[in-house]
Amino acid sequence: MVSDPDMAAPPGRQDFVTRATETLSTISAFWILLLAAIFLYDIVGRELFDTPFLGTHEIVGNSIVGILFLELPSTIKRGAMLRTTIVYYAVSRISQRTIDCASYLLGVALFLAIIFGGWHATIVSWELLEIEGAGAFEVPIYPVRTLIILFSAICALIYLQLFYVTVTGKAEAERG
Repeated sequence: MVSDPDMAAPPGRQDFVTRATETLSTISAFWILLLAAIFLYDIVGRELFDTPFLGTHEIVGNSIVGILFLELPSTIKRGAMLRTTIVYYAVSRISQRTIDCASYLLGVALFLAIIFGGWHATIVSWELLEIEGAGAFEVPIYPVRTLIILFSAICALIYLQLFYVTVTGKAEAERG
């Protein structure tokens, strides 16, 4: 994928999308730290005081999905999605641009499919105020479903932006 020169630029010179994706990535890092604290509390509480942190399983299960979708825009923008480069670097630059365009369009299609496939379930989840867990600790599911829809839209837009700069040749111009 196209390596984004804005990622190496000083923060004042980065475009809005790059700054926003880096901010989301930072939020996910803090979320991971919070999960680590919950794990530590659960383990120490369980082993030393025989009082585990109630809801660890529910919080972690839903947090992993949230963290993943917060990280996806940054990963896509940096061109760090999984790819096999053996063929990519063996072909001409025009073929590389074709591969990039095809992968960007597939990315758009994937995230639009997630949006359309999850839209109804998200609406129903909000109507029911869906929760996971029972008894002492319950975690709302509707915010996570909303996060999936919202960040799928953001990922689709980033793929469209990458497609645009590749088709117009702006990616080549930025690389120098």
